[in-house]
Amino acid sequence: MATNDNPAGFWSYTHRDDIIEEGRIRRLATKIANEFEAITADELGVFLDKKDIKWGEEWRNRIDGALTSSTFFMPVITPRFFKSDECRREVLTFSGHAKSLGLEELLLPILYIDVPRLREGDSSDDVMSLISKRQYEDWTALRLEDENSPTYRQAVHRLAGRLVEILERVSEVEPPEILSQGELDLDEEPGMLELMAEAESALPRWASVMTNFGQVISEIGELTRNSSSEMEKSDARGGGFAGRLRLTHELAESLAGPVSRLSVLGMQYSAELVTIDPAVLGIIRQVESEGGASGPHASDFFATIRNLSRSGRENIEPLQEFMDSVGSVSGLSKSMRPLTRNIRGAVQQIMDGQAVLDEWERRLDEIEGPESQQAATALEEVPESTPEHRGGARELEG
Repeated sequence: MATNDNPAGFWSYTHRDDIIEEGRIRRLATKIANEFEAITADELGVFLDKKDIKWGEEWRNRIDGALTSSTFFMPVITPRFFKSDECRREVLTFSGHAKSLGLEELLLPILYIDVPRLREGDSSDDVMSLISKRQYEDWTALRLEDENSPTYRQAVHRLAGRLVEILERVSEVEPPEILSQGELDLDEEPGMLELMAEAESALPRWASVMTNFGQVISEIGELTRNSSSEMEKSDARGGGFAGRLRLTHELAESLAGPVSRLSVLGMQYSAELVTIDPAVLGIIRQVESEGGASGPHASDFFATIRNLSRSGRENIEPLQEFMDSVGSVSGLSKSMRPLTRNIRGAVQQIMDGQAVLDEWERRLDEIEGPESQQAATALEEVPESTPEHRGGARELEG
């Protein structure tokens, strides 16, 4: 693998947060980089603007080339951060690659605005769970300090020093040993096959979750449609807002079970994908070192991944429509708000899982090409975009 001696830091934050903070987030990144250079006499490359082509190119180069041993990823955590699909995807992508290389320390979150669920260790959100397990920097009080105050400057110095310490530690981490097929002995080979078998056994479970997910969404849509019909009848009888409120409470009670099942399915889907992610990335890196997929095990396994990823993408658009439509019913009554929040969370988990699958497919495209014939292999268990997904969204909108 190629190496890169120039350290770099990729900052992940929402631009709206930086606007609200009048540019303080971007200035913090620059101050830390300057302090790092002052301490080490080495420049710390700072990548801030994700719209800049250089950001994306350098991100892919370092991730694909296993160069993360000199690459920090610093998500700036706020409540808005967890609502950003782009920010969530970046955390999942970097975390998987870093863990597969034994370099988890390079994921260094900065808690900029308090997120109570993060402190409480909420495991229902996979990205929040990943962040909570890291030793994040608490900047919630420091963000209120004057940027030129001694307190603020000392904190910048301390954080820059922590980056130096982390780089010194990870420089001693041995990268995973990459063996060619010819070098594998009988004791080593089962390890590779076991990794593939572990991931492969999970693929049908993921497909089953997607099927069940669609069925539950259909059930939610049916209950909502029936409730809308009852409201029309109540209005015709002159039931007024009191009648609507009663029916809304009844709808909330009837949705409690399906929404609970939806939450469990979402957690199962994303949690297992995130868990197996480092192993799959390691397998892909092993195959890459050998010049491409070889042997029936890798070929079949990668074909399955490609089909699962592509089939999953077909479901994303209707799921996004469904999640967007959830907001229209949250204002009906306070009894609906926790339910709609849980629905949104479950759909977000599916979308997070798709981000992991997309990264696997992207890495395969890097080493095999997007038009690989492996992609022609059909995966019967993976559901196509189903009318249940779209129907559920339409009923909630109604």
